[in-house]
Amino acid sequence: MLLNKEFYYCKNCKKVVNNLEDLLFVEEGSPLSFCCEVCIEKYYTPITDYFQGKVFKLRKDLNLEEELALSLMDDPALVEKTLSRPDEIWRIENQIKEEVYSFITHIKKGEKSYHMMALCFVFNKTPSFVLTLTATENEYLLQQFQTGEQIESLEEFYKEQLAIENMIDPEILEHLELKKSQFLADLMEHRSEADIPFENFDLYMDYMTDTIETADEVYRFKDDEDETFQASIKGQVKDGVSFFFIVVSYHMPDDEGREMVLPILSFPTVDGKLCEYFRRGEQVSGGLKN
Repeated sequence: MLLNKEFYYCKNCKKVVNNLEDLLFVEEGSPLSFCCEVCIEKYYTPITDYFQGKVFKLRKDLNLEEELALSLMDDPALVEKTLSRPDEIWRIENQIKEEVYSFITHIKKGEKSYHMMALCFVFNKTPSFVLTLTATENEYLLQQFQTGEQIESLEEFYKEQLAIENMIDPEILEHLELKKSQFLADLMEHRSEADIPFENFDLYMDYMTDTIETADEVYRFKDDEDETFQASIKGQVKDGVSFFFIVVSYHMPDDEGREMVLPILSFPTVDGKLCEYFRRGEQVSGGLKN
């Protein structure tokens, strides 16, 4: 048959893709689809250049080119919070129903108030591609990201995620958030600057379940407070590039005595030294893999 319903192609390189499951989507409600992350980046580069240029001009006009707040973007915990659980979400839609979102987090350090803002496309309630990311204490610059319609109920926006969280004791959730911050600090300290950027981590989250279920290596270790965690490591391939995906989990019994696996940190890396850092404690399964 010359043509059937299962005909798809990458909107950047025009490569024919045989299965819908092999396509990557970036924009909610849009048929734009891609064969790989490289094609996504190439397709959207003119748009990211456009928005980053506008932010640069705003900073220049406001004399904020060397603003101290920019150093906040080196903190992976703040970047992760902005992209996963922001304090504000704004949505703007043009006349052909294309949407761009602003995710905003407010940060208090001493007597100073800072703001981190990400302009992004969203798919399945998650930032799928970051157009620009910046931080400031300038209210006027902040207001440039507060355009369109504000999402009034973040609980409604994240209702599926909140439903899962409500199954877990709030004190445990708070404790796990603290542990997550500690592991993120470890990650920031030991990672290479040439590693996969934090803002691209969301593009790799599809590898988390596979890594947990079929890890190449699993290590069990205790932290400084004598609590037990597990690191699952698996070699993966994306767009022809090999990398490690690492999931750090906390294991606890549920009300019926069954073991719950709670991933608290997951990330991709091409840094062998960082991977080696998480090969610690007792190896409970798998053999070492280069």
